[in-house]
Amino acid sequence: METTTCPECDAPAEVRGRSVWESTDGPVEHVRVECIRRHWFLMSVASLAAAHQHSARLAAAELSWSARRRR
Repeated sequence: METTTCPECDAPAEVRGRSVWESTDGPVEHVRVECIRRHWFLMSVASLAAAHQHSARLAAAELSWSARRRR
């Protein structure tokens, strides 16, 4: 079982399937992701990685803001 986080709510999620689709730019790997809150997505692996990077940046900004408020 491959785990990840939900692109929508950051809850734990599972990669339920992988497939490669042809495109005009060449093959693109896609994943089906389903979280414990029953959100599901069929998206490219690149889109999933971008969603994780966005979530990480938001979490870091939130921690930074929290730290500044305590001063």
